[in-house]
Amino acid sequence: MTKSSKISLFLATSALFLLSANSPAFAHNELVETTPAGGETVQAGLIPITLSFSEEPLDLGFGEGNLIAIADAKTGEQFGAACAEIEGTQLTTTVDIATPGEYKILYKTASDDGHIATGDFLITVVNDTNYQTSIPGNSCVDENGTIINASDQEPLSVKASSVGALEGLFIGIGFIVLGTVVSAILITRKQKREDYKRYE
Repeated sequence: MTKSSKISLFLATSALFLLSANSPAFAHNELVETTPAGGETVQAGLIPITLSFSEEPLDLGFGEGNLIAIADAKTGEQFGAACAEIEGTQLTTTVDIATPGEYKILYKTASDDGHIATGDFLITVVNDTNYQTSIPGNSCVDENGTIINASDQEPLSVKASSVGALEGLFIGIGFIVLGTVVSAILITRKQKREDYKRYE
């Protein structure tokens, strides 16, 4: 095969790949709209969450593949399990929140091409009605009444370490100082042994 033929074959193959990649079979499911919207302020209580996608998510079973969870925006602590119902091109769930503050809505969805998409957005909760709840977060119960517990899943959000950046810096400095002191002691002892042998 001549050099020009190889180049022509490469260009034809590349063009075919680009055309295929732009076809619906290669398209991934994209988030189109959320309710509440990102950055929106909502009242404490039972808060419906709806995520609208460009295509219908691939149904892998309740609590599997298509998930919505809520977490504290500052600490990352997830409240309750992650789950969602599929309604056409939408994922829906309801979260129970009483404590005012900023929260992160996290999601995970599966497309029919096997692609897994994840993302998150923030909402703010206010409590003007003194609403109370004993179990904050997502309550996940399937159609058979089976409860999905957060401990049975890999969380979409993990609580951040309690050690802050400044505390971590001090700990690191402490290790450096300790290492320096130990090294100095070992060097001093070695020097003393050498001096002792020299005068023997």
